[in-house]
Amino acid sequence: MRSVATHSSSLLRMVERQIPSRALYVVAVLAAAAGAAVLYIVDPREPGNYPVCPFLGVTGYHCAGCGTLRALHQLLYGNPISALGYNALTVLALPFMAYAFAAGGLRAFRAPAPGPIFINPRLIWGLFFGIVAFWVLRNVPVEPLSILAP
Repeated sequence: MRSVATHSSSLLRMVERQIPSRALYVVAVLAAAAGAAVLYIVDPREPGNYPVCPFLGVTGYHCAGCGTLRALHQLLYGNPISALGYNALTVLALPFMAYAFAAGGLRAFRAPAPGPIFINPRLIWGLFFGIVAFWVLRNVPVEPLSILAP
């Protein structure tokens, strides 16, 4: 019996043969552009335009991603300070996500791309605990920490 890792690896190779990475990247870019257009037009601050965060709906607490749509909406309108107020973690992570997306696109089109970046496991653990700390601290109803809530 083949292991799950072997099966998923062969499945991934089969998909890569049928759908080139260039096509997947173009689809991802078009989907991101369409999503940005919808987010630009439909204001997430108005109730009923988007579904409520499931974690917030069930627990009443903000998750680490709460406020991301409102932050991205503000960024699309050129308001970075307002975006930081909705979700600082998302705003600060965007340049890194854009770099990774651009590097993936360069690799997909076989253009000279930056080499892989070695990230120390301690940094990864630090990011993990930073996200968890952000998640917890934004729900503490004490005055200096309440600014982290969206």
